[in-house]
Amino acid sequence: MAQPSPKSGILVLLNGLLLTAIGFILGLGLENRWLTAVDGRFFYITDVLQFDVGPAVMAFGAGWIVSGLHPLRKWYLYSVTAGLLISTTSFTLSAYFPLESYMLSSTLLSLTWAVGPALLTSGVVSAVIINRRVSMHGVKIAPNPHENSLSLAALLALYLPLLPVVLSQVFFTRYVLPALITWVFWHFFADRLTSYLLMRRVRGSSTVKLVAVEPPSPEETTLMNVVSRSYYPMAFGLGVTTTVTSILDLLGIEIFGGDPFAATAGAALASIVAISLGSLYVGPVLWLYEDLGIRVFDETKKVMETPRIHSLADEMIEIYTFIFSPIGLTFSVANGDIILALTLLALAIHLLLTISMTTTYLYIRFSAKPHILNVLKRLSAKGVITQYRPP
Repeated sequence: MAQPSPKSGILVLLNGLLLTAIGFILGLGLENRWLTAVDGRFFYITDVLQFDVGPAVMAFGAGWIVSGLHPLRKWYLYSVTAGLLISTTSFTLSAYFPLESYMLSSTLLSLTWAVGPALLTSGVVSAVIINRRVSMHGVKIAPNPHENSLSLAALLALYLPLLPVVLSQVFFTRYVLPALITWVFWHFFADRLTSYLLMRRVRGSSTVKLVAVEPPSPEETTLMNVVSRSYYPMAFGLGVTTTVTSILDLLGIEIFGGDPFAATAGAALASIVAISLGSLYVGPVLWLYEDLGIRVFDETKKVMETPRIHSLADEMIEIYTFIFSPIGLTFSVANGDIILALTLLALAIHLLLTISMTTTYLYIRFSAKPHILNVLKRLSAKGVITQYRPP
C-alpha cells in the first residue's frame, strides 16, 4: 500500500464526496419521482451511499491527508484521536437530542459508525505503513509534541458515552472503582513484587547474575505507550475469564446465565476482577522488567536475556486470546443473533478497554518512575546487581 500523502488522501476524499453525491441525487430523484425504483433495496442503497459509504471514504481520505502531512512526526495520532472523539461524542449526543428528525438521526449515526471509525482506521493503517517503512530504512520517528495530551483526550473520549449514567451506581461500581482499586493495588505492590522476583532469580545461584546493561528508561504517558501497554492487563483478564468459563462449561457448570446482557455483564465483571487481582504480574511487573535496563546473565550457558514472566501468564495475553475470546463469548450468549452479538461485543470491549487504559495511564503517570528507582535501590542494597562491562 502507498505511503500516506496529501495527494492520495485528496483523491480518496473526492471519491467519497462523489459517492455521497450519487446517493443524495438518487435519493432526491426517488423522493420527487424523477426515478422509479425497480427494487425496494434501491432505497437502502441510496441511504448507504449517502450516510455510510460516502462519509466513511471521505473521512478515511481526510485522515490519510493529515497522516501524510508529517509522517515522521506521528501525525497519524491526530486521525486516531479525532476518530475516537467523533464517534463517542456523536454517540453521546444521540442520548440527549430528540431523534424524530430523519436527517439529524442519520447524521449522528453516520458520525458514530462511519466517519469516526473510518478516521480511526485511517490513522491506524497509516501508523502501520509508516512504522514498517521506518524500520526497513532505519529512520527514527520524531516524537509528536502533543502525544501526552492526545493520550488524555483518547482516555476522556472513552468516558464520553457514559455521561448519561455518570451519576448512577453502575458508573462507579463498573468503571471508577475497578480502575482506582487496580491502580492502588499496582502502586503499592508492583515494585515490591518485581524486586522479590528478581532477587529470587539469583538467590542461591553463583552462576546467575543480574546485570545493568543500559540506563533505566521509564515510559511516558504518550498515546502509543498507553494503548500498547493497556493491552496486557485487558488480554490477561479476558484470557483468565474465558479459560475458566470453558473448563466449567465442559463440566456442565454455567456461571454466566440469564439473558445475554446479564451474561455478558457477568463475564465482563469477572474479567475486571481478574485484571484487578492478577494483572499485577503481567502488567507493571512485565513493564518494569522492560524499563529497568536489567538482564539476567547465566555464566554457565553464556546467555544474557531480559527477565520474563511465567510462560503460563504469557499465554494468557497471546493475541488470539484477545481476538477470539470476547467474540466467542458474546456470540455464544447471543444465541445466533448477529446484531445482538456485535452490540454485546462492543459493550464488553468498551468496558474492559476503558478500565485497562485508565489504570495503565495512572500507573505510567504516577507510579512507574518511583517504582523503577525503588527496585534499583533494593537490588543495589542487596548487592545482587552488577554493571555490564563489555568484553
